[in-house]
Amino acid sequence: MRSSPVPPRPSHPHPRSHLYVPADQPRFLRSAARTEADAVILDLEDAVAPLHKDAARAAAVGFALGRQDGGPELWVRVNGGARGLDDARALLATGRVDGLWMPKASAGAELDTLAAAVGAAVTSAGGSVALGLLVESAAGVLSLGTAARHPAVRRIQLGEVDLRADLRMEPDSARGDGLLDWARGPVVAHTVAHGLECAVAPVSVHTSDSTAFRASSLRLRALGFQGRACIHPHQVTVANEVFGTDPTELADAHALLDLFERHEHAGSGAFRDGRGAMVDAATVRRARDLTGRAVARTHEDRPDRT
Repeated sequence: MRSSPVPPRPSHPHPRSHLYVPADQPRFLRSAARTEADAVILDLEDAVAPLHKDAARAAAVGFALGRQDGGPELWVRVNGGARGLDDARALLATGRVDGLWMPKASAGAELDTLAAAVGAAVTSAGGSVALGLLVESAAGVLSLGTAARHPAVRRIQLGEVDLRADLRMEPDSARGDGLLDWARGPVVAHTVAHGLECAVAPVSVHTSDSTAFRASSLRLRALGFQGRACIHPHQVTVANEVFGTDPTELADAHALLDLFERHEHAGSGAFRDGRGAMVDAATVRRARDLTGRAVARTHEDRPDRT
């Protein structure tokens, strides 16, 4: 097993873009090494024909072993069932993957088995490997509360192409309709409630329509998603912009926290900012999330220097 350290995470609080790459396509793998995506997902499942599954696994292992330090996070979408467990063991043995995505995830024995494989690999080699739930079925949505509590789970992603098929819905012909908002909400809510890393918005199959992709990404961000899965490099650029932190927004958040800390020091509670908007605990919490600033210590909290 290779003992090289896993490269550091991107500098952003959460990956803004998660690019799917079919692991059996050498040309796409070469491009993945130069991607601007914050995370790469090597796909061994739906994007790979059954006859190419073994070759895809071998290519994914080779890609992981040749991974350069300082690049994007590296995740792998494994197959389901026994093949998926073999996929997981092969990739985990490299010691060079950040996480695995479980397809068509739901609570139950299969999740427990995959999580146990991740846990065994971490115990054997050290380091940290995360597990992500790719929710693509009615059963996955309905059991999300149980699955998200699993200690190995770190992320949730909504797979709407398969979910629509499972629910006998029409494909996403409207390029951003809100018919699955009822499933999107629980993904975000369980991510927050269980302290998971991020909620990943679903892919869009309309790779040639950047305008629609931007519009739907803005809407998904407004719903609480923190990044988006992509299937084309053009989508990565848009996702990085939409789910990144705008410099003006960041500066405003710092200014709001400065103002809040002054009011707090003076003993004030809620107050209005310079634009007349009410500032309260929820507003401050969002500003802290954006800036990463910790709660300022009060005079009583500061160490005695006398």
